[in-house]
Amino acid sequence: MTSSRSLFTVWTGLVWGFFGCSSGGADMLLAENGTSCKASYVYCEGHCIDPSTDPLHCGASDNCQGRAAGALCTGGSVCIDGSCGTGCGAGRIQCGGRCVDPLTDASYCGAKGDCAGANAGVVCRPGTSRCAAMVGALCQAGQCVSDCPKGSQTFSVTGKVETFKLPACVSEITVKAWGAQGGTSSRGSAGGRGAAVEGSVCVTPGTELTIVVGEQAPAAQYPCGGGGGSFVAIASTPLFVAGGGGGGYYVNSPGGSATVLATTGPGVGGAGYKSAGGGGGFSTDGSGVMGSGGTRFLGGAVAGKPQPMNGTYLSGGGFGGGGGASGTDTFETGGGGGFDGGSAGLGETSTGGSSYLSPSAVQTKFTPAMRTGHGSVEISY
Repeated sequence: MTSSRSLFTVWTGLVWGFFGCSSGGADMLLAENGTSCKASYVYCEGHCIDPSTDPLHCGASDNCQGRAAGALCTGGSVCIDGSCGTGCGAGRIQCGGRCVDPLTDASYCGAKGDCAGANAGVVCRPGTSRCAAMVGALCQAGQCVSDCPKGSQTFSVTGKVETFKLPACVSEITVKAWGAQGGTSSRGSAGGRGAAVEGSVCVTPGTELTIVVGEQAPAAQYPCGGGGGSFVAIASTPLFVAGGGGGGYYVNSPGGSATVLATTGPGVGGAGYKSAGGGGGFSTDGSGVMGSGGTRFLGGAVAGKPQPMNGTYLSGGGFGGGGGASGTDTFETGGGGGFDGGSAGLGETSTGGSSYLSPSAVQTKFTPAMRTGHGSVEISY
């Protein structure tokens, strides 16, 4: 090993000597006095070397003599992090004399292959946005968080709870949500209108959002069910809720619109009236009999059923927690779904569900009683 190291040293010494007067190369390794080396470097055989990458003195330390001279990497091995080896292991590559994970390393983000030139990836710089503290690692999934591309997604009525996983580089989202209108009577009275909310909020990159888009309750000849609320949440934490309108009834009896913005509370279901159902809230179901109350968001936001079920002159609620209408005694309309569910009522006295904006949201806006038809949700980043 000694003779091999000597021959290698002679060859490299000639190379160092040849480039000794250049502006780079070995000159960068020598301190001004030519004998001491900068921090983390070791003086070996007349030169300052980096013991974490030098194949002649891999892992050298102190005076670079005896065992302190480090190891000679042979047989095609390289010096990586002060140890001779042939590879970095699964998912890691050699960059700058060390093994890195190109999916998370901020100095070689997105690197590949030989980690040279265009393959060396990019250096990630700290972000300056108001949500930068949410980011954590600057390089995520091989992409700098500060270079995150813009994107958007629009959600329409599907009748089911949906999820949307944000890209690993996204730390802020802007949401616009509209609640659905209550059912409209074919005799001419419109269902109450849904509300609209919007705002921006910081999120942890890679967060999965849970989304419900409110459905307008079906039309009917007489009492109609309430419209569904539209929701955007992270697990059991609400971010934005747009309330749905209450059901309409017969002639000159429109349903109550969504006009209230809630600021506190867990989000409770609305009160029923006789056999008609209140709208589902965020955390609890609307009151009702035999399933007429709308189901809470955390329980699937299922629409309340009409009572009686075989009635052709009344309707159930809309998906998003709308309460079902009733005709078992008098005619009662269903409440709208929302953060707090709307109340069922006699004739046109149903109410819309309340809306909600996260306390951490900025640039917020609440518009009551403005949406007709089905609800919608738009998410941009």
